[in-house]
Amino acid sequence: MLQIKTICFVLLTIGAITTHAQTQSKSRVFGEVGLGFGQTLFFGDSKERLAQTFGGSFKPGTGFNIMTAFYVAPENWKGLGIGTRVKGTFGTSVKGENDTDSYIFNFYSVQVSAKYYLLSKTFNKGLYTRLSAGFGQFTAKRLNEATNYYLHQYAIGSTVGLAAGYTIPLKRSAISFEVEFENSSRNGTVNTMGSQTFQTGQLGFNTTLTF
Repeated sequence: MLQIKTICFVLLTIGAITTHAQTQSKSRVFGEVGLGFGQTLFFGDSKERLAQTFGGSFKPGTGFNIMTAFYVAPENWKGLGIGTRVKGTFGTSVKGENDTDSYIFNFYSVQVSAKYYLLSKTFNKGLYTRLSAGFGQFTAKRLNEATNYYLHQYAIGSTVGLAAGYTIPLKRSAISFEVEFENSSRNGTVNTMGSQTFQTGQLGFNTTLTF
């Protein structure tokens, strides 16, 4: 029920933002697609809790980011754009303490996002900061290669991202480079342990194309 309410809130917020922007300027809507790479982070005792879940330990791996977003940014907002963003992180396989085991971590989120161009005061030009907040899921998988046996863990909850980057305008589009820090708190049910909270994150580098 909480996830359904969150989805409705995000959709209503996006609709209100879009309607408001269109009454001011119908041409100031920007689409965005991007790719990135980052280091997965575990905070608190989340790594130890996952090790208990899987019956083995591991080192945090890296992952590839895929993103899409849109922003509405009327000129009188002076460099501010507000919209929504979808991000997926697909982890690379990492070896566990037992060489026959491998681990993969994937993360997905839907976010409300605000991007602000500090110096140029023009959206899609120069230095910017971005704040994103929303909800999503992570999936963790342990594979025992000797027996081809899988163990899975799922968790759902909130995520917050903060980024700084620079946008280079092109003729009909723009390209951006950014550094992003993401922090997520997600809940999942673990066998014999009940409901558990997992604190995870990522320190990543993304490249995006805006059109």
